[in-house]
Amino acid sequence: LHSDAIHRGGGQIIPTARRVFLAAELTASPRLQEPVYIVDITCPTDAVGGVYSSLAQRRGIVINEEPLMNSPLSIVKAYLPVAESFGFTAFLRSSTSGQAFPQCVFDHWEILNSDPTDSTTK
Repeated sequence: LHSDAIHRGGGQIIPTARRVFLAAELTASPRLQEPVYIVDITCPTDAVGGVYSSLAQRRGIVINEEPLMNSPLSIVKAYLPVAESFGFTAFLRSSTSGQAFPQCVFDHWEILNSDPTDSTTK
């Protein structure tokens, strides 16, 4: 950079700042984050097996299952990545013969294990 402030312009500051930001990003070991839904699935107790298999095929993690009092229904709560949620309702209903009804709400961000700067990871 030039010692006089009058001669310092965008032509000197922007390339320097760009190199600093790139170096900071590469030395910080960046990670990607994935949005995750919490899914409440209401279904009859005999359809819970289909719910579990549907969630397992879509990288879902069951966190709670509780039957409704004085009712043949159960409520299954699970975490489901947003990327896996597209078409999930139709997939769930086809695997439970239309007996399960999901409700998806954003819950949190989850850090992915892979390194985005490594060319050998997916």
